[in-house]
Amino acid sequence: MQRFHDKVIIVTGAGSGIGKATAERFLSEGGQVTLVGRTMSKLEEVAKRYSPDQVLIVEADVSIEAEVAAFVAGTKERFGRIDILVNNAGVVSEGDVETLSTDDWRKVMATDLDGVFFASRSAMPHLKSSKGSIVNVSSVSGTGGDWGMAAYNAAKGGVTNLTRAMAMDHGKDGVRINA
Repeated sequence: MQRFHDKVIIVTGAGSGIGKATAERFLSEGGQVTLVGRTMSKLEEVAKRYSPDQVLIVEADVSIEAEVAAFVAGTKERFGRIDILVNNAGVVSEGDVETLSTDDWRKVMATDLDGVFFASRSAMPHLKSSKGSIVNVSSVSGTGGDWGMAAYNAAKGGVTNLTRAMAMDHGKDGVRINA
């Protein structure tokens, strides 16, 4: 089945786990996919089974706004359009508000929440043009608390509510946004 033939997709956190499986599914169904992640060797492993014409590999950190803008621009330049953005990149640091370091708090917020914001904002003009979609990978942890997961719960709660806000704001533009 080629459900995504002629569709261009960006998947963050594409080197492992849910991101890898998502990217492979889009690729196997004919999509042209930008694989974004922090570890080039993992991205290359995902890409090796597919045509080089079908894949763009970008080593980038979604918490760095300039790197996000670059992979969005690079995708548009390479494939001519953007139809789908999958915001999947994420990290976890365990700890409660008493034990979690400030650096760990900021790392989780920067990757799990800021990365979703940066990528969505950068891709939005292209998605408006293509009447595309954003899929934000949140978590059940975004709807309630877990023991010792203060930063992750807060970030995923932010992703869940950011998704709702973006869906309300950009549905009128023809962009579908879900978590």
